[in-house]
Amino acid sequence: MRSMNEILKLVCTFLNEEKVAYVVVGGLAVLFYGIPRTTMDIDIIIEMDMPKVKRFVELLKGNDFFADEDDIETAFEEKSHATIEDKTSMIRLDIKGIYGENDRLTLKRRRKVSLADFVFYIASPEDTIANKLLFGSEQDIKDAEGIYVRQFDNLDMEYLAERCKRSDVLEEFSAMKIRIEKHLIAEGG
Repeated sequence: MRSMNEILKLVCTFLNEEKVAYVVVGGLAVLFYGIPRTTMDIDIIIEMDMPKVKRFVELLKGNDFFADEDDIETAFEEKSHATIEDKTSMIRLDIKGIYGENDRLTLKRRRKVSLADFVFYIASPEDTIANKLLFGSEQDIKDAEGIYVRQFDNLDMEYLAERCKRSDVLEEFSAMKIRIEKHLIAEGG
């Protein structure tokens, strides 16, 4: 059974070698910056033309994934995502294209990180917070709060506030900050 790191290395090494613009988002970004939680998928925003999609699918199929070129092409056309399952584990890839300003900003501000023996690109903590607030589920809000608390000293607050304003979640961001400050005061921190 393959690990999340092995799958991430396989996929990101291919994308790096092919010079494909991508950024890992979602649960893995939360794990990287925030409070650890379980995730069984690797969410990737990707900018890839169809010839590279064909090679990507060949790589995945050759490494025991349920991958289909038409599924990815359809996802890009419909501005949705394609789910690619690993046959050897319960882990899946969720691939989506660049569909709007949020995706472009997230890709533009991605960060290059090193994990063991490979590098990959991950969303910045500021973009992850803004996107989590935009998605707005209970888990997304908890994720945003965890990143905010753990990365507080490293956050570009000016950019974060502007990003939240552009994403129309400035009110949610302000409310989150107040909740966290109240909690920290109550805890004596």
